[in-house]
Amino acid sequence: MKKLLLLAALGLSPLVAQAQRSTLTEITSVPTSDAAKTGLEEINKYHLELGPQPKEFFEGKSKTELMKMRAQSELDLRDACVKFYEANPKDPLRWEAVLHLIMVQPSFLKEIKPGYEEATGPTASKDFMVIDEDAKAEWAKKLATYDAALRAAGDAPWEVKEKLATLDFSIKISAARRDKAPTDEMTKVFAGQLATQFPKGHAALQQYLTLFQQSGKKGTPAAKGFWEPLVQSPNDAVRLRAEAELRVAAVQSAPMELKFTAVDGREVDLEKLRGKVVLVDFWATWCGPCVAELPNVKAAYDTYHDKGFEVVGISLDKAADKQKLIDFTAKKEMPWPQYFDGKFWDNEIAKKYAISGIPAMFLLDQKGVVVTTNARGPKLEEEIKRLLNLQ
Repeated sequence: MKKLLLLAALGLSPLVAQAQRSTLTEITSVPTSDAAKTGLEEINKYHLELGPQPKEFFEGKSKTELMKMRAQSELDLRDACVKFYEANPKDPLRWEAVLHLIMVQPSFLKEIKPGYEEATGPTASKDFMVIDEDAKAEWAKKLATYDAALRAAGDAPWEVKEKLATLDFSIKISAARRDKAPTDEMTKVFAGQLATQFPKGHAALQQYLTLFQQSGKKGTPAAKGFWEPLVQSPNDAVRLRAEAELRVAAVQSAPMELKFTAVDGREVDLEKLRGKVVLVDFWATWCGPCVAELPNVKAAYDTYHDKGFEVVGISLDKAADKQKLIDFTAKKEMPWPQYFDGKFWDNEIAKKYAISGIPAMFLLDQKGVVVTTNARGPKLEEEIKRLLNLQ
């Protein structure tokens, strides 16, 4: 996957980022009119100009040029949001425009002093910025009225309200971290509030996932205790993820059950592979890290297959790419079976076992119990040798 660079607000430091196709909130609770579609597309266009950008975007441009381009995009975004909001006074989606006004506030850059090109770091760079303070103050007053209107709005889509609440919390949590205050309990309480207030949303799940990642419980027996209470969550996404995570925890103490017909017609049943070490590899042909990991998997298969090692592939390829998967596995000489349902990230087995990133590699011992959910790199061979008593 092509790496993208994020144009940082002041220092313009390149940062690796995921590809960003839209900055708009996914709103399904209200219909989208033609006017809203046009206005929101314009807003998205200007917001995307602020980053991330491909590496080529920076080539041949000075820091000064890049900063001026950013300042103009900020103003263009502001103007597009105001235009859509004022032209559609009864459209609930006008609040998405206000949300963007809150998310991105213009710097009101007037000019850049000599020496900026040599300056390093955001703080040093600020010393070379000449800001239109009057325009900035005037806009701050207007923004306050938009902000207050959104918070009081009775017709704002719940998706916008959810995102606004998350933005508010990000400011609160950042302040707590600066003060070195404990934040886990704050996050837990906020996640619970989101789950109750927005039962169809996904923001609560993101908060819980942050807590889970920071807890160090992932892949340990303690993971079960983290997720068990959340199967009662009023939020659909949280509840479904908790159920999936508990299934992952379960197969780390009891045999994993998996049965399907592979894309080449072979019947696969993990129960029939008991007595062998099995790698269940969640991957896709479009996934760069998965393809990069493939030589390691192939080497392990070639070396240990005759000694009792098997691989079962779970492909997250799209429906239109079935033949691509078949051709790819043939070309790369991957003889193991592949599960394929064409559902991409909604792959049935991936959803069942809480797969949110690939490659994800479950290594099963001879009893069918998962011994690790991260059998990548040198760890794969180390674990295979250990389980097969070849050390």
